[in-house]
Amino acid sequence: MRYRLLETVGEYAGERLDEAGERTAVERRHLVHYRELARTGEPLLRGPGQRTLLGVWSASTTTSAPPCAARRVRGTSRRCCAWCSPSPGSGSCATTARDACTWTEAAVGLGPDPFAEPVEPAPPLTERCIDAPPPMRPELLTEGPAAGALVWMVNHDTDMRLINSPEMQRDVAQRRRRVRVGPPAEPPVPGGHVVLRPAAHRRLRRPCGSPSTSSSTLPRGRPRLGARLHLQQRAKLLNERPGRADQGLRDAHESLEIFRRVGDAWGVAEALSGRAESHERRGALAEAERDYREAIDSVRDLGAIAQVPMLKARLADVLTEAGRVDDATGERLLLEALDEAEGMGPDTSFFIRISLGVRLARRGRTAAARELFDNLMEEFRNRSIKLFLALMDGLYGWIETLDGNPAAALPRIRRALEVRDDPFVLLVAAHLPMAHLMYGAYAHSELPGEEHAMTGARLIGAAVALRPAGLYEASIEREMRERTEASLRAALGDEAYERVRAEGGGLTLEEAAALV
Repeated sequence: MRYRLLETVGEYAGERLDEAGERTAVERRHLVHYRELARTGEPLLRGPGQRTLLGVWSASTTTSAPPCAARRVRGTSRRCCAWCSPSPGSGSCATTARDACTWTEAAVGLGPDPFAEPVEPAPPLTERCIDAPPPMRPELLTEGPAAGALVWMVNHDTDMRLINSPEMQRDVAQRRRRVRVGPPAEPPVPGGHVVLRPAAHRRLRRPCGSPSTSSSTLPRGRPRLGARLHLQQRAKLLNERPGRADQGLRDAHESLEIFRRVGDAWGVAEALSGRAESHERRGALAEAERDYREAIDSVRDLGAIAQVPMLKARLADVLTEAGRVDDATGERLLLEALDEAEGMGPDTSFFIRISLGVRLARRGRTAAARELFDNLMEEFRNRSIKLFLALMDGLYGWIETLDGNPAAALPRIRRALEVRDDPFVLLVAAHLPMAHLMYGAYAHSELPGEEHAMTGARLIGAAVALRPAGLYEASIEREMRERTEASLRAALGDEAYERVRAEGGGLTLEEAAALV
């Protein structure tokens, strides 16, 4: 009844309240109740009361709509935005990110764009608009819509092409000009500086002891939310940065310790997943397995079932790579994870299908891998970004070579390498261009003639030399490299192969990409 008749019951109650002349007073009490529920509950979202609060918020989602509607009628958009800004998705809890996006989009739409021209820098603030009940100081009230807009941006999950669209880039530029990052104020959304700052790469290099990136504490000794989330995000990004994996692992350790200390169960799960990825990148497979298993248990306890399939798929990859299960079992585990992800949207199953397709192709089932990748391309056809297209072009090129069509592989690999200087690729997948160079070496090694063999030798030399130091070479990569080397040695002879490969080791990425 609650969901089927809620609107009807609400209309009936409104009519009775109008008759009694009590609508305004009741709306006000309703509004204050849900405003304070969101405002006072936000700190509990980051500690031991997290599970309880998520349950309360989930049960209150529908009944909190009327006060927001009342705010819309009265036109008090700034207070509505301030009220929505602590919504449960405003941090890192992915299960409620959709609610955060929906509520803040509605709230921001009540008033003018807080980032419209002329853009004025935000005032320096040491507190948030939700730290104390109204009335708010004018500066805090003004920042409500800005905080709401940033919550929407961080949690927005739709057409991936929007990231590079002129409209989104204009919006980001306007937000950069307004939002101040670092002392004395932190971004109104934890981790917002990573989204907003073109200087994020430089900020990520700061040592943990610097004021704006360390686990500094509030007066009561509670680590700042922005600092602990920054450590967590930086750990994930540094996994991809050449020579920064050690720092990334230290950040992962520190963020996990902080989240455990404050009792943030979701933060613990995210930190465990990030640390597992760090271990996996370094080849510490036993440690990665341990962290993935604990992360799965953590998100299950929270009821965040949307995260379980992806974590299971990562665990399956680690178990297969470590030799804990055979290839057939690893494939079965990936299929089970894919079944669990059904109905959760294509983004949830994206990594699983990529991993499964690679496993299928490796075992000689290239037709099944193609079908899987074709379906993936079709689903993302209208909302793909350069990184996704480059990844798929490289995989298609690899499959072409496996199928005995190396000449058809090369155009795909050349296209994949066109994004080698893309800032987003460099930020989240710095190793990808080197993988594409190796695909190119493999394709040339399967083509007849000394010229192709020499090109392949140079490419394999460049791919190895440019590969980020400390990055673990997975067994599938090692098998392809060894097969490529064997073919090139047979074609050129050991001495010529070593000489030409050494030449390739001195090439820049630009020079190597031109050879493909």
